Amino acid sequence: MAKLTSPYDPAMAPKDLKFVIYEKKGHVAYITLNRPEVRNALHTYSYREMRACWLDMGMDPKIRVGIVSATGLAFCAGRDVKFLRQYQEQGKRTPHEDPTSPEYFWGGGGMPIDANLEKPLICAVQGFAVGVGLNLFLQCHLRVMAEDAWLGDQHTNVGRMGAPEQIYAALPRATAAYLTLCNGRLRAPECLQQGIVNRVVPTEGLMAAAEELAAMVAKGAPKATQAVVKMMRLTAAFSPELVAFSKHLDRETGESEECAEGARAFNEKRAPIWD
Repeated sequence: MAKLTSPYDPAMAPKDLKFVIYEKKGHVAYITLNRPEVRNALHTYSYREMRACWLDMGMDPKIRVGIVSATGLAFCAGRDVKFLRQYQEQGKRTPHEDPTSPEYFWGGGGMPIDANLEKPLICAVQGFAVGVGLNLFLQCHLRVMAEDAWLGDQHTNVGRMGAPEQIYAALPRATAAYLTLCNGRLRAPECLQQGIVNRVVPTEGLMAAAEELAAMVAKGAPKATQAVVKMMRLTAAFSPELVAFSKHLDRETGESEECAEGARAFNEKRAPIWD
């Protein structure tokens, strides 16, 4: 039997994206979140577009590294809570949380790990990265922050759990607890001090710093570089049992009255009432 191949065709790259800007320059792919009107909050359809970009980046043999950034004043405000509330008011689940929907992918499916991406990513953060924006930040291997940027989790503020196991695995435990339990903020200088980011620069120099790191990565042998990424993923991997239990708890909290109240309070711009 002849050996079967699936050669990559550049025409396969996702086109006509509404919520993500996807570009390639040389050996670098640029994935830019593009919903500045909601501080790049993520919803079902932005998750879908992000996953398409990760899949394409992984298949394109010319691409050796990616830079993840965002338009507007913030990197990512986390989940689009207003989008969530629209569905809750109808007594429905959002499409990516609805098993009957073709968009179903619990957790959104927009993270690099959801596409089994095995190429290095560099994250460039301005403003803030919270919630799933923080998880995306932590899935990137190299990180650059603007001087006035900050990180946060904020999930329990809206009655959700999120993915605390990823935060605890990636950050010092006390820092992770401060973010997940206290909903505290971690500012750029603190991130640099704790080794969470590689560089802190003025906002206007953010992309230049990310591109400098990308050029350094691209000089490495592609197969060897991807092998390093594979080993980094393996050493950070969770057991199937832990992943399944995390999804169970996330569903449990996500479909609770606390989550409904959190979304109501967010949209009404008031403090939630938990009792």
